[in-house]
Amino acid sequence: MEEIKSERQKMIDGELYFAGDPELATARKFAREQMKLINKEEDSQIRRQLVEETFGTTGTGSYIEPSISFDYGFNIHVGKNFYANFNSIFLDICPITIGDNCMFGPNVQLYAATHPLHPVKRNSGLEYGKPITMGDNVWLGGGVVITPGVTLGDNVVVAAGSVVTKSFPDNCVIGGNPAKILKEIELDEKKQSPLTVQRSKIDTLDKKIVALLEERMDAIEAIVTIKKTADKQILDASREQEVLGKIATYIKNDAYRDVIKETYQGIMDASKKFQQKQMD
Repeated sequence: MEEIKSERQKMIDGELYFAGDPELATARKFAREQMKLINKEEDSQIRRQLVEETFGTTGTGSYIEPSISFDYGFNIHVGKNFYANFNSIFLDICPITIGDNCMFGPNVQLYAATHPLHPVKRNSGLEYGKPITMGDNVWLGGGVVITPGVTLGDNVVVAAGSVVTKSFPDNCVIGGNPAKILKEIELDEKKQSPLTVQRSKIDTLDKKIVALLEERMDAIEAIVTIKKTADKQILDASREQEVLGKIATYIKNDAYRDVIKETYQGIMDASKKFQQKQMD
């Protein structure tokens, strides 16, 4: 035999339910009494204890500034080190689940509640909701609105004043009305493989090498001017051998000796071609 759901269970499951149900009316009355106690309590330890008694689950280290508003409280689940600034609103018709190390700016509003679009159903007192879920390390700026059914991945940052109407994946900054991805957040420990790290190092070194080669070419261009004035030949075999000999003395790792000498021979050959073009 199919079990008949209570209106409370229908509400939590995201089904149409009757908001005027006596059990739910009693739960809302209790929630308002808890809100008064939480928002008036000046002692942060006692306020935290009241929040823990009211919410479905709370992680250690959570801190919520006054004032906070919610429908029931038992559908709110926050992880460790949760922080909410002033004037937070949680319409927790359906579960609102928040991961570890999340931060809310002032005036953040989470709407897990919604209503039927059809006016007859809407006017009948039937309501329903959609859950809101956030991963770890989510940061909502001031005045952010999260609409029913939204899921935010880990490390998502939401710009102040945004209205979030759809779900977003891990590691992104979103903003606007409706919110869209503004940029991705690169986490080095996740994205940079050992190969990528070494290639990045080479890119940095190449930038330095190019700058040095440009300085070297400046000196060569000055030499071309001098040779033009003195009417000297471009090719100076003795000077070339002298340079290559000095380069050999700078090399500390013998395993690289041949490739470095070949590289510098290529630089010398390119320099001669450049000088010849300048002299022509």
